[in-house]
Amino acid sequence: MTRPIQYACDPSARYCECGHCSLPPARNIDLEPMKGFNRAATGFGISLLLVFAIAIILAAGFVRTESIHRDIVFRRSV
Repeated sequence: MTRPIQYACDPSARYCECGHCSLPPARNIDLEPMKGFNRAATGFGISLLLVFAIAIILAAGFVRTESIHRDIVFRRSV
């Protein structure tokens, strides 16, 4: 009982089971614009993080300075 093997080949969908189909060439997708966008977005994000970190450090310093100033004023007024 020898039946011919049937393959489910669909060259238009770039699918070949038999290995003898002539498939259309692969699409050449240019990813350079996406790489440039990723680089710019990453740089911008890191810059924002650094600016926020510096702002937090400055705010903490201002709060500490204000509390020390209040203590000095309180001790002088006693």
